[in-house]
Amino acid sequence: MSTFWDRKEKPYIVILFCLPFVWMFVSLLMGQYFPDPGKLLMRLSGIWASVAVVAVMAMTLIGKVKSFRFINRYRRFIGLTAFFYALLHFVIYLVLFAGLSWTWISSDLVEKPYIYVGTLALVILAVLALTSTKAMIRKLGKKWKPLHRLMYLAAISVIAHLWWQVKDDISLALYFSVFLVPLLIMKIPTLPSYKKLFKKT
Repeated sequence: MSTFWDRKEKPYIVILFCLPFVWMFVSLLMGQYFPDPGKLLMRLSGIWASVAVVAVMAMTLIGKVKSFRFINRYRRFIGLTAFFYALLHFVIYLVLFAGLSWTWISSDLVEKPYIYVGTLALVILAVLALTSTKAMIRKLGKKWKPLHRLMYLAAISVIAHLWWQVKDDISLALYFSVFLVPLLIMKIPTLPSYKKLFKKT
């Protein structure tokens, strides 16, 4: 993993993407989210996870422009950032919102089916994070790219997760759809691309 830090600017990028987490953590300690910290922190962590997903999707296009190819060096880190905030979103739900109560969680699984697509997005991001190292890229070979195109399925799951839970305010779901839907239309991979993933070597 030492090559991950081979550029002098990486520590500053880490600080930049950690700022939302630091802000949320400090605000929590200062009591700004009480009396219901779980609800607000879930919303904020979900927003930042979605922002990172949009950034990853956009980079696949922007990184092809010669003047902006330098941003490709950050693609893996932004993907890891998306996973981090998605995982934080999930942990906040379990600990602060559901209070680690299986009764509460099981009730939500029945009443709030959007949890399933949100979990699907988290699982995909976890798989992509675990296979993002150079060692895994070498190990997977030609299967790596088809596998990482599952990012598009994660993006679809994020959109579904946002719209499925809408009650009155559609602004959040609408904002992210405006960014993600065009990117998906332009970049969704074709089915034959996935045949390589399951092809025996």
